[in-house]
Amino acid sequence: MESERLFLAITLPGSARSALAERIGPVAARAARVRWTPVENIHVTLKFFGDTPPQRKAAIVETMERAAAGVGRFEVSISGVKVVRRRGAAHMVWATIEDTHDQLRRLHGRTERLLERGGFPRERRSFSPHLTLARVRDGAELWERRLLEEWARAQQDSAPIALPVRDVALMRSELKPGGAQYTVCDRFALQVT
Repeated sequence: MESERLFLAITLPGSARSALAERIGPVAARAARVRWTPVENIHVTLKFFGDTPPQRKAAIVETMERAAAGVGRFEVSISGVKVVRRRGAAHMVWATIEDTHDQLRRLHGRTERLLERGGFPRERRSFSPHLTLARVRDGAELWERRLLEEWARAQQDSAPIALPVRDVALMRSELKPGGAQYTVCDRFALQVT
């Protein structure tokens, strides 16, 4: 078997995807040089592994079964939109996650600790939970970048979208000409409390 490009994620239930699609729709129709993430692909990344051979995938599954068993279900919310800049210009658009009780951070920390014991290196960057909504192409017009900024500011007044966290998904990413295609390989259920 070949290596697979893997990552761990919190996926969105249909209600959260629908609410995001409704908010994104009007601005996505106007900003053509912005590459919007297909709503079905939007997720919170917990850990990215990259190309992973089959035996290492088995170790991830075994470790995640233990990691999930010690964590109860919880809820966070999608609470706003942030424009991420590179060299001063809009580069990406994120939906921000409100993790009031640090439950998502604790899940991430537990996952990192247990995976590190299994020989998977820790992520060097600090955990910044978010949903990638769009990437701004280099050829985007100034008015499109301004439109994104205005839209992000307007979203600050929007009601939060509930994001129940019931499991962690092990995802496979296949790079295709039209963009990445994600497939759920396995799900690790959190405990009912």
